[in-house]
Formats: sequence, C-alpha cells, structure tokens
Amino acid sequence: MQELFKKAWKKILESKNIVLAAHINPDGDALGSSLSLYPILKEIGKKVTIFNVTKPLPMYLDFLPNFDKVTDKLPKNYDLLISFDCGSFDRLGIEERPKFLINIDHHISNTNYGDINIIDPKAASSSQVVYNMLKANNVTIPKESAICIYTALVTDTGSFQYESVTDKVFEMAADLVKCGVKPDFVAKMLFQRDRLSRLRLLAKAYETIELCCEGKVAFVEVTKEMMEITGAIKDDTDTIVNSVRAIASVEVACMLREDEDGIKISLRSKNYADVSKIAVKYGGGGHIRAAGATIKDEFDFEKVKNMLKNDLKEIVKIEE
Repeated sequence: MQELFKKAWKKILESKNIVLAAHINPDGDALGSSLSLYPILKEIGKKVTIFNVTKPLPMYLDFLPNFDKVTDKLPKNYDLLISFDCGSFDRLGIEERPKFLINIDHHISNTNYGDINIIDPKAASSSQVVYNMLKANNVTIPKESAICIYTALVTDTGSFQYESVTDKVFEMAADLVKCGVKPDFVAKMLFQRDRLSRLRLLAKAYETIELCCEGKVAFVEVTKEMMEITGAIKDDTDTIVNSVRAIASVEVACMLREDEDGIKISLRSKNYADVSKIAVKYGGGGHIRAAGATIKDEFDFEKVKNMLKNDLKEIVKIEE
C-alpha cells in the first residue's frame, strides 16, 4: 500500500489540472474525501475542480469547507481524475474515461477501474485511505482538509459504532483534532440540525414497519406520497433504516424508497449478516453491514419484499 501511496502522489505532483470526483448521490465519506484534497492541491499550485453530477447535493454536509465549489460541469481538458468512495466507473456519472484515473476506495466490491487503484477494505472510510496517503507522503493536513476527513470518518463509522473502528481509527481522529477539528462542532452540524419534514416523514415511515424472518428482519417503506405530504427530500430518508435496525430483535433492516427510476433498497445489519451479498445481487454494492441497490423500473413494494425475503432468510440464517 505504501508503494501505491507514493506512486499516486507522484502522479498528482506531475499533473496540472485535476478533477476530484465522488459517486452519484454522495454520502459524507464520498463528499468529505473529495473535498479534503482541494485546499492541499490548491496550495501546491494545481488547478482543481470538485465534480459531482448530483443536484442538489446533501445539505447536511453544507458546513464542509469548499462545499460551495462543487460543480456538475467537467472541465474540457484535465490531466487527472481522482475518484473517491466509488465502486465502479459508471457511478461517477462521467461518460468518457479520463486520460488518467486514480481510484481511492475502501469497498471490497470495487471493480478496480482506475489506472492506479488504492483500495483498502480494512479502512473504516475512504477518508482514512486519503489520510494514510497524505501521511505516507509527509503532507501537512490543513484544518479545512482535516474537517472534511474527520466528517467522512464519523459518518462512515456511524459515529464510531461499527466493527471497522480500531485503535488506528481513534489515533487518526485524535490527530485530526490536533489539526484543528472541533468534534463538538462537527457533531452539531451533523446531528443537531434536523428538518421538521424529516421528523414528520419518520412518523409516517414508522407506521409501515413490518417484521419477518422470526423478527430478525424489518422492512420500512418510504413512498413519493409520503415525501410530498411531509415536504421531505431524499436527504431526510438517510437515517431511517439505521433507526429501524435498532429494534431489539432485528438483525437486518431494509428500507424501500420509491424513486423516479424504481425502488431504492437500503440495507443495514447489526451483528453478523452480510448485506452486501444482497446488494450486489441486485446491481448495487456496499459493505458487510451497510449496502444498497436500486430495483430499476419496479414500483411495487410487496413484489420487491417478496423478492428479497428468501435472500434475507439466508443471511439471517433462518431455516425453512
């Protein structure tokens, strides 16, 4: 990995016009990781574009430094594209392959689509991979970058709740605090700016909770009608599946959300079930404990539930 870190940084130093890109519908890790390199590369004289095709971007991350510099327009000519937290090239929303691509990720399902692939499935977040690359090359991490890396780490570890959290993760967090991060500020920005629409949506979604597989699986639904009635946006659905997983008997929570192109499934497990297996089967991806996919051109919740139940029985180890 150290050799890859050196090779990637050498390519960055050789490039003049660099694009930083994260996957479509970015989460905290994707956006935080891509934003983290912006001030560092600007400081060493690079022309930098932060690209994401998603409109609008998730507003709960609007406190991140340089959030307002993210654009959905690619420059006509650039030397290098660096992708973050993205398992496959098509999820970047870019039609033509760039001249050179550095792929930084921590998903085991990554398709290694880059010219340089820095994939560390043991990392707690893609931002930890970025952090390790900077450290390996003795790059000073400014406060702006530290805030982005720390936020990405907090969001992708569920506030340090997941199995991916190790002593190295806490050492990294402590170092980022030394770089100027204020954990209380990040926590307030992430968790104490709730929208009333989200709370109203939660109330409606909770009414749809259905347990199956001997209580080990919970389904929850979010329809377009619910979103319209409450005034909610997609960002407001992000934490619903996590809260349903908190039910005592539940090992796997599955949220079904009605989108324009089909039904989005979000899966979370608690102790042992590998939900990435289900996500990959339906064209998605993710981690062992958190994954997702979209069932394209399907809008029947009951049909999708029935499709998923046999897969869910298998991963929560329910015998027929």
